[in-house]
Formats: sequence, structure tokens, C-alpha cells
Amino acid sequence: MNYEAAFVKNDSDEFNEPYLPARYKEIVRKKKQRRLLKKIGMIAVAIIAVVAVYIILSGILAGSPQPAALPTPVVTPLQNTVAATTIATSLTAATPAVTNLPTTVTTIKPTVNTTGTATNILEPVQTASANTYVTPAGDTSPKITEAQAKEIARGAFPDLPPGDMTVELATTPDFGRVWKYSLSAGTTTEASGLLDADTGTVVTFNRTILPGGRSQNPVLGMEAARQIAESTVDSRYNGILSINLSDSRYVPLSTPGGNVAGSYRFIYNRIIQGYPCDADGFIVSVDAISGAITEYVQRWQTPENAFMIAEDVMVTRSEAVYTVQARANTLYPSTSSGFRLLSTDIRWKDLHDPATTPRLSSIPLAWKIVFDDDIIRAKTNPTPAVGWVDAQSGELLEITYQH
Repeated sequence: MNYEAAFVKNDSDEFNEPYLPARYKEIVRKKKQRRLLKKIGMIAVAIIAVVAVYIILSGILAGSPQPAALPTPVVTPLQNTVAATTIATSLTAATPAVTNLPTTVTTIKPTVNTTGTATNILEPVQTASANTYVTPAGDTSPKITEAQAKEIARGAFPDLPPGDMTVELATTPDFGRVWKYSLSAGTTTEASGLLDADTGTVVTFNRTILPGGRSQNPVLGMEAARQIAESTVDSRYNGILSINLSDSRYVPLSTPGGNVAGSYRFIYNRIIQGYPCDADGFIVSVDAISGAITEYVQRWQTPENAFMIAEDVMVTRSEAVYTVQARANTLYPSTSSGFRLLSTDIRWKDLHDPATTPRLSSIPLAWKIVFDDDIIRAKTNPTPAVGWVDAQSGELLEITYQH
């Protein structure tokens, strides 16, 4: 037996296999090929997933309801009127009753809520003759109840005598919806006034001065009375006050037997951009003997953004007077020779219906021309006439002139 032949390995097949470097290269090539195929597969899966998510989201968004377009606010155009308007209360020293207005004057009758709620304004109004006011909408019922009104009125000012307090809901041209209150002791009305039916703010207060036993001359001096008045204003208004004392005077109390000590009256105007308001401000009267408050008026109704930007005054005093006098001569030509100026000053024409909110930049800076004539001076209780001239354009905004 050939043992050598039996134990000798048959390696003829090794000569048919590739050389080691060649086989190694082949293995590396196959591994790279497998990695490339794997990457291509992963990228393909990712693309398919992204496309699927996009299709799903597109379908959801396409089927969801779109928000409805907001309605555009509609402001009803105001109508010009020549009807007479009577101003019940004013905060200026000489206040005429408004009559015969020219067609350039816009007025609004209070018909809805008097809260003065601001409305959404898209663009500022740059003129004072068109779309000047916005009537607020909402609940028209007063927020202050009758019982609350009585309690507020009774505690409005200290040292009031005991009596019966009555209140009545009313609407006034100066303050809108108010509670009219009255404190009576027997047949004497001790105090009366108005308080805002929505905020409870006491806007007017009047206390009766009984002439019996009063001295003829004041006990209190003007300066001491002024300090009382200013302290009262500060204590009753919550906020930063920018006001100017425009008038102070002593008013004696007239009685059948002659004058006795009366009261000191102080008028404060609200200041905006360095100019006084015509309506917003305070009136405070102080008893010249006791120092008690006998009169209080608070009007602070105009929002800050309703005033125009105070630019340089373009219209001179003489031009404003000429404009008013020319219009007065066309109304009453026969009395033109008796025309007499009483006062001329620049101020904000801010008096407005309390049932409305002035639009943005709608309150003009204007010359206020107060005058009279022979017919007015001959009356028992003469009411001066008033003309308003825009300080920028020279336009006659309003004239109040009645015989």
C-alpha cells in the first residue's frame, strides 16, 4: 500500500483560486456594493415617507374650515344740522347757549349707551368737520343702581345735614346718563347734583347757602379758599392732573336786604399739549365763611388720542376775529356797528355729546372768539355770542349768535 500517496494532500484546487490580493479586493468590492445598495434603499424609504407625510398634511389642511373674514366696521355718516342746542353746564367763565349753527357744525343726539366705550378705529380722522364722533354700542342700562346712587350721593361731601335723599335717572346734554340726586330737609333743598350712572362719579354738586346769620364780609381769604378748592380736586380725581387755574373770583350772596358773604369760585381747565380745553376741567366754589364746598363740577370725558397734534398756529388773532365778525354781519347786518369783543384765546374745542366717543385726532385747536352787540347787551340776562375758528385752516367751525 502506498502510504505516501494516501497522506499527501491534494492541493491542485488551490491553484484554481485567485491570488490573495485579488480575492481581498473582490471581498472589499462586494462590501462596498452592499453598503451602496443599503444607502440607496434608506434614501428611497426616507423620500417615500416625506412624500406620504406631505400628502396626508395637504389633505388635512385642504379639508379644514377657513376662518371667516372679519366684518369691516361701518360708521354711519353724521348729518349737519342748524338746529339750536342748549348747553346746560360749562366749565368756562363765559358760556353761551348754542344756537343757530352753520352747516359746518356736526352734532349728534344721544341715543345709546353713555359709557363712552371706545370703538375700533382703522384710520385717524384729520378734519374736525366730518365723521367726528363715534356712537358706542352696548348695554344701555345703568351700572349704578338706585340704592347705590343714594349712598354715593349722601357721602359725596362731608357735613351735609340729615334729610331725605331722592334720586332720579335722567339724561343730560353735558354728562349723558346720570342719577339726579337731591337732599331735602323739610321744604329746604340742602344739596343737589348729578352722578354718572355708569361709574358712580359725582359730576356736579351744589349746596344751598342760607343767608340767615351771615356776615356781610368774607371770613376766609381768597388764597385759603383756593387751597381748599385744589385739595378737593386732588382728592376726588384718581390720576395725574394737568390743569390750569383760568379764573378765580369772589361771588357775594344776594339777599333782599343786600349782599352778604358768599363764596369763592375757581375754574380749572384741563391742559393738553400746552393748550387749555374748553370743556374738560373742574369748577369748585368754597363758602367764604365756613370753607365748605358749595359747588363742584367735574368734566373729564375726552380721551387723550382724540386731540389733534398741536402744530404751529397759522391763523392770527386778527384773522380769526375778522372771520367771525364777517359771519356775524351776514346773520344780523343791522347790529354790525355794535359788535364788541369780550375775549379771544386759543383752546381745544372739546365739548362733545357724552353719548359719543370722539374719533382719533378729531378735536381741533381753535380760536374762541366771545363777543356781543347792542341787542345782546340790552337784555336782562345777556348771553354773549361765541365763534370758533380753526387755528390751522382758518375755517369757521361754529358760531353761536342769537338775538
